[in-house]
Amino acid sequence: MKKFLLIVLILPVWGGCSKFSVSHIKDLSYSGCASSTDTRAAEDGEIESLLTLKYEDGNLRVTCTNTLVNCSFKDFGLVCNVSIEGNVIHYTVEAKPSPDGNETDCLCLIETVSSLITGLETGKEYSFNYAPSQGLPSITFVFEKGLFLIQGR
Repeated sequence: MKKFLLIVLILPVWGGCSKFSVSHIKDLSYSGCASSTDTRAAEDGEIESLLTLKYEDGNLRVTCTNTLVNCSFKDFGLVCNVSIEGNVIHYTVEAKPSPDGNETDCLCLIETVSSLITGLETGKEYSFNYAPSQGLPSITFVFEKGLFLIQGR
């Protein structure tokens, strides 16, 4: 009986924790490296970036144009991470880490990165924070049909 009671008490906790591991990203696609540069070009702000947010079949389509990532992505791929804290969406694009943890000393300009964010509530106002921001400010929007925003720097 004690084992049964322990299982009954642990299941809700375990089930509650598992919802935090749910991925909010699907349909990730990206173009190859358009050009390589050293870190000075990124620091000088020479790169024009665009961020597009669009309502698509109940999800949020995020398209990033001219995104700088470490050149190691050529060997290990790219990853998008999303965390949603209340009404704040944190969205990052970065090279997957190499097994030895080393990065190259160059940056690669990827022309287009696109993905869908799932699990948003229609009619709710969100604030979208993009990293690497490359000078793009946070965007506030109401998630609803017809949403189509473009933010540039």
